[in-house]
Formats: sequence, structure tokens, C-alpha cells
Amino acid sequence: MQQTPVITRHPLTTGVLELRTIAAPTDGELFRIAERINPKRSFLFVSTVLGRHIPVRPRDHFDAVNGIVDQIPDGFLGGPLLVMGYAETAVGIGAAAARRLRERRPEADLLYLSTTRHPVAGREWVSFSEGHSHATAHHVMAPTSCELLSGPARTLVLVDDETTTGNTFAALFKAVHDGGVDVKRVLLLTLTDWSKGRAAEAIAELCPGIPVDAFSLVRGEWRWEQDAKATLPAVPIWAGDAARPAWVPNPNPVPNPLFHAPRLGLQMEPIVEPTIDLIRPLIPAGLPAVAAGDSVLVIGTGEHVWGPMLLAERLEQEGADVTFVATTRSPILNGEVIRHKVVFPDHYRVGVPMYLHNVPERPSARVIIMTETGDDGICPTLRAYLGRGHIINGAGQVTEFET
Repeated sequence: MQQTPVITRHPLTTGVLELRTIAAPTDGELFRIAERINPKRSFLFVSTVLGRHIPVRPRDHFDAVNGIVDQIPDGFLGGPLLVMGYAETAVGIGAAAARRLRERRPEADLLYLSTTRHPVAGREWVSFSEGHSHATAHHVMAPTSCELLSGPARTLVLVDDETTTGNTFAALFKAVHDGGVDVKRVLLLTLTDWSKGRAAEAIAELCPGIPVDAFSLVRGEWRWEQDAKATLPAVPIWAGDAARPAWVPNPNPVPNPLFHAPRLGLQMEPIVEPTIDLIRPLIPAGLPAVAAGDSVLVIGTGEHVWGPMLLAERLEQEGADVTFVATTRSPILNGEVIRHKVVFPDHYRVGVPMYLHNVPERPSARVIIMTETGDDGICPTLRAYLGRGHIINGAGQVTEFET
């Protein structure tokens, strides 16, 4: 990890972002700067290992998340562990962090629970707002195993891809604490931390006496110089068909880890050495086998990223050349970081535009796209852009498509 500060300036159309990086790995690039189509905040830290805006090899994704978790001293992981990730961007890395924590604490009472933009009727617990986001409302559902939220004081582990002010961490902590969870320690995990300690301070101010510690792969601070003459962009809206009813999440998730939504909680059972043979019975019949050396692109959809990433990891372990990426609600300008972009109606039919970034039209790799909705969650626009591939829907059914 480098310790000498590195100052970089990133000119954007609405201003200049200056970064002062005080710690970062020296063996690879972890993020790039892109421009958001959002008047609240013009810049975006685009992770090269997250798998949301840039395709990533599963092993690189898990190595990065494990690198954060492995910084935590054993003494900080006492008692039950409640791990939480943020929709939609950090649903997957939150689950990956919980898995690594399970590997370190196989005997622990551990629950992973993500926030969601798709509430489940009858399961609402707490909610909060994320001020700078394109989609501000976060909902937290009461997990399937509600008893895991009560009882002895627990360590609360909050996971996000990056933090700049700490406000989002503080908002979730307050919601969970006010919701009745007895917290004895807070751990903040991020790929990049630009808060200069403010993230931990924001939580400590809400509940003095609870120790708060932050861990990340990159640390530093940022300064934004707004161009007073620049016209701020409006958040895109979708003018498509709003007559179709919105998708409704299943309140009784299936036990298959490829389809169980983290919004209702995952206990992350102790892991046996993962191989494709162990979960092949859980993979839907009808998905053709992938041979060693095959080029495969696995695409997650919105908040449905953990199951697709697990599938990508298993296929990689079998020798396939696999990359993973997920669709997103985050609007980003095309440029050096975002080389390809397709926009289409959202998978959940809530009336917002969705995007797939950095995947060329009709990619040469074999495409496997997973959705927690029905097949209609993969709209004709996206199918036509991808050209051909297989869809695995929320019921575990496999459909081949070609346009």
C-alpha cells in the first residue's frame, strides 16, 4: 500500500474532481472516474472489480472483497454478525463480504441482509434516504429468520462500494439502531474510502461509546470544483409503457442460493469447497454445459447479482473464461470509462430506465443472463442488443433467445 499522497485531477463537463490518494494497492487499478448524469453529484467512482459497470473476472472480484475483510482483526469479530449491503450497487459485494466473514467465523451467528428498492409486502422493517443517489429511497425488509436481529449485542458490518461523506452509512446505522438492533461495534467496509474519517465519525456521533472502524482498499479525500457556467444534467426518465403492473417480489424465497434474494436475508451457511459438481443439481436443467476455455459473459440484473456471481465463479472454476457484469439504474455518460451503453425499460417494470455498460453489441462471448423476474424482465431491446444467449429466470427456468 502506498503512503505518499498522490494528487490527480479529473476534468469533467461540469467541473473538476481532485483526488488526494493516501493509500492504494500498487499492483492494479481499482477504479476509474466517470461522469454521472445527475445534478446532485457529477462524478462517479467506477470500480474495476465490482462487476457493476465494467465486466470483471469472478476471482478478481472475490480477491478484492476478501482483501478488505482480511484487514479486520480477529478481536473485532466477536458476537453475532449482522452484515448489510446497499442496493443496488453493493448487494453483491456485501454478500461476498459476508461469505468471507463466514469463512473466518464458521461458528458465528451471521446474517446478511441487503437494502432494497423493491419492498416485500408485509415484510417492511425500516427505511432511509440516500441524498446524492439517482434513487434515494432504501427499504430494509424483516429477514426470513427475524430472530437473528434480536438477542445479544452484535457487530454491525456495513458494506458499500465507496464512501465520500459517510452520510449513507450513518443513515443505515440510525435506521437499524432505531429499529431495535443492539449494536456493540460497527465495521465499515468499502473498496474506496474518500471520507477522510468522516464516515466513522458520523456514526460515532449518533451513538457515542460504540467503537467504529473502517477498512478499505483505497483511502484518500476529494475536492470538487464546480464550473459555475456549466449546465447540470437532468436525471433521465423513462417514457415507455407504464401500463404493465410492477413485478412483485416473492415473500417466500426458494432455498437455492442462485435465486434467494438478499433483501430477505441470507445466513451464509459454512462453505464446503465450492465446485460446479456440488451445485450442479441446483442449476436449472436446460443450461448447456460450458467447456474449459469457453468465453462466457454472465449478466446479473439490478439487485439480482449474488446468484449470478456465484454461477460465474463456478463456471470459472471449471476452466471457462468468464466475466461478470450487472445491469444498473445508474445513468453515466459515455466516454473513456463507459465505452458501450444500452438503455432499456427496467426489469421490474417500475418505470425507470436501466443500463448495461461496457458490453459491446452482440458480444462474441456466450451470454447467460439471470433475472429474478419472469422472462419478460429481459426486454426485447436488451435481447436484440445481446443477440443471443440463455435467460435463467426467477423460477429457475432456462430459455434460449436469438434475435
